[in-house]
Amino acid sequence: MDFFISHAGRDRAWAEWVAWHLHDAGYTVELDTWDWAAGDNFVTKIAAALDGAERVVALFSPAYFEPQRYTTDEWASAFVHDEQQRPRLLPLVVEECEPPQLLRPLIAQKLFGLDEDQARKALLDAARGPQRPDGRPEFPPSAQARGQEAGSRPRVPGHPPAVWNVPGRNSDFTGRDGVLVPLRERLLSGKNTQVLHGIGGVGKTQLAIEYAHGFAAGYDLVWWIDSERTGLISEQFAALAVAAGLVGTNTDHTAAELAVRKYFRENSRWLLVFDNAEDPHAVRPWLSGAAGHVLITSRNPAWNEIGTRTEVQEFQRQESIALLRSRQPGLADAEADRLADELGDLPLALAQAGGTLAETGLSVPEYLRLLASRTNDVLNEKPPSSYPTSLAAAVRVSMERLAADEPAAVALLQVCAMFAPEPIPTDWLSKPEALPDELAEVAGDPLAFGKLVARIGRIGLARVGNATIRLHRLVRSVILDQLSVDRRNALHASTEALLAGVDPGSTEDPAAWPEWARLLPHLVEVDPATTENERLRSLACDAALYLLRRGDVTSAMPFVRRLYEQWRERIGPDDIHTLTAANEVAHSHYLLGEFHEAHVLIEDTLPRWQEEFGDDHLGTLRSMNDLGVILGELGDFGSSCDLQEAVWEKRRHLLGEDDPETLHAMENFANSLSDIGEELRSRELLEVALEKLRQALGDAHPYVLRAMRDLAIALARTDADRRSRDLCEEARSKCQEVLGEDHPDVVNAISVSSFVYMKLGENEKACQLRREAWQRLRRILGENHPDVLVSAANFGSALITVNRAPQARPLLADVHRRQRAIFGADHPKVLQTYSTLAIALYKVGKVARARHVADSVLAGFRRGFGEGSYQVRQAENSLKPILRANPRPSKRR
Repeated sequence: MDFFISHAGRDRAWAEWVAWHLHDAGYTVELDTWDWAAGDNFVTKIAAALDGAERVVALFSPAYFEPQRYTTDEWASAFVHDEQQRPRLLPLVVEECEPPQLLRPLIAQKLFGLDEDQARKALLDAARGPQRPDGRPEFPPSAQARGQEAGSRPRVPGHPPAVWNVPGRNSDFTGRDGVLVPLRERLLSGKNTQVLHGIGGVGKTQLAIEYAHGFAAGYDLVWWIDSERTGLISEQFAALAVAAGLVGTNTDHTAAELAVRKYFRENSRWLLVFDNAEDPHAVRPWLSGAAGHVLITSRNPAWNEIGTRTEVQEFQRQESIALLRSRQPGLADAEADRLADELGDLPLALAQAGGTLAETGLSVPEYLRLLASRTNDVLNEKPPSSYPTSLAAAVRVSMERLAADEPAAVALLQVCAMFAPEPIPTDWLSKPEALPDELAEVAGDPLAFGKLVARIGRIGLARVGNATIRLHRLVRSVILDQLSVDRRNALHASTEALLAGVDPGSTEDPAAWPEWARLLPHLVEVDPATTENERLRSLACDAALYLLRRGDVTSAMPFVRRLYEQWRERIGPDDIHTLTAANEVAHSHYLLGEFHEAHVLIEDTLPRWQEEFGDDHLGTLRSMNDLGVILGELGDFGSSCDLQEAVWEKRRHLLGEDDPETLHAMENFANSLSDIGEELRSRELLEVALEKLRQALGDAHPYVLRAMRDLAIALARTDADRRSRDLCEEARSKCQEVLGEDHPDVVNAISVSSFVYMKLGENEKACQLRREAWQRLRRILGENHPDVLVSAANFGSALITVNRAPQARPLLADVHRRQRAIFGADHPKVLQTYSTLAIALYKVGKVARARHVADSVLAGFRRGFGEGSYQVRQAENSLKPILRANPRPSKRR
């Protein structure tokens, strides 16, 4: 292949023009849009083209050098060449731009700004390279003398056709290849009418302008029609007929329209743009018999019967940053990213902000403070020249239009503005008793309410679809900023009532988690810590529990701690919601490995439950259970076991033998039995619990998966039954399927598998799994979380079993130091790690040091549990080789 054409997607017209003329001149050319098929591996095709082409034509433009494009790899690959050979990179400039420093010394041939003959000659001269003529050059013949037809090849890009009225190109236009390139491909594939729809300010008009300019070479006529006022469309068609020379200036509109329709039927190289068209019925009559291309921009998504729709979304973050930098070049990455985030990547808001920063000299923090406190003032600043009006003005005008003919729509938008700027399910909003009066009547009629929702979608103030409404954060802010204090308070109460009526399902059921995820941002937005609505308080407590069940304790802790602290002050420490929140704060401390903090809080909370609600209340039992678990983590296994047994017995009495919560308590008690050495009884209870939980909840519920893991450990501890391996592998597989790769329970399942494989003598496999579990937990929970330290100690133990004690010794010493700093020297987990370190020391020949550590371990267990206890016997058994190899010398009398 002679040439591979490297180009940005937005420069496709130039790429096709260059490729056509090189091919016409006898060169072999590869161009992605001509030669690569759907389903091809894009990266592989690029690599093959770069390897197989003699030279790479690089079409330089601002888009070509945008970050994160494959074009960077393409020009970089072609730039490297043997100095003795012709350079592989052939740079052609198709738009004024500033290449990277590395490319600036290259002589690049400029094509833009030339007429077609000049551009073609410049291209072919660059392709051939420098050469001297053999004789006197001939006088250049005209195009007609060369026998070339003007319509048989693409016109040079950058030269609009004679019939043209498109607004000027936006010099700051950036990105959008993901829309422009597919749009061009659909039009060329025969889908002649394309609709760009989306909310106001998202850049639909700018995209249409960029398309018209970028691909003008493919058309002989391009006409722009302002379609917001439908009564003026015929006037603009008449102007088109005159501009195209189809009729005289005094021809009536009917004759002009007939002439245009005839032209459209007989020709195909034309583009018609209906900008800001809101009514499909008003546009449809002008499209009959169309053989060329039609592009429509609209806030209204209801164009299914007219053409192929593309919803224009907000910018990707890199596009936002590029636009801000075009207005404010010195903007730092972090500042640009923060500003783009606060502006929701909305192109109009970004352009407006960039202009304001450049004009006023405000810093980004100052601008954002003003945006928060004076939203309407900031967003009403002079709009950029590429937009007809500011964002605040556009929202205000749309709201005024709605207020004139549909007050209920205004009320609906105001209610939506009280929610978070995330999708709001419409069924949450159709509760008349919780809505303002002007909206309540409509909400009671599903058909009328559906039409109302569709109406606000058509005017472009909200995204409507999939039974949801979503306001952009800035549109929402403008609406909120226009509300009086009384109106805002009334709407806030309505929103609280609406949310309090939402029932996402059980927090224990992963199938319900997507609904909880949808609810949570809206719940946070109304701030349930300050609510007087008791149903909303209960929902907030459940939301905290959902976060904990999902494994997101870092989000749960600040959320539920705010609930607890605010409610303790506002409604008292003994209110049921305050106590429930206290339970979840303690649970969060436990999951974060902050066992002492959890212990202090639960010791305060449990007596309050007992005094206010009695020993048999489910909240009291939850608090007792948490205290039992925390005591176990602190090494008080006996007290832990007693509490877990009491919780199990009370739940059996209150809920019945086979209730899942009773069985869950039974499993907790079984695990505490294992801690005090009653392993056979523990296994028997776990067998029963798993069987009954499976009958009640199926095979994929988190309670069932946990019971499977616990039974697998019990089986491995008692007789190394190979059934334990099958059970733990099943649990691990289902945990990954139900909970996702990074849920703590999945990592726990990997740890269980490693323990089982170790018991079965498959030490290398066990060692690999323990390393994986440690690395995953470290990534999720951090270096010093108690669970991470236990996992690291387990990995150290596995290293010893595969004869890598020198590697295990420093790891175990570090873990022991960290654990001791958290729990003290005599905590069972600290002593267990110290015991494993003694074995590592013994294995590397440090026998005397190993004996000293072993003696310290035994002394610690004796202090904590007494001579002859299960823990002392376990330690003596594991340290037996050390105790035998280096007996303590007898004292002289």
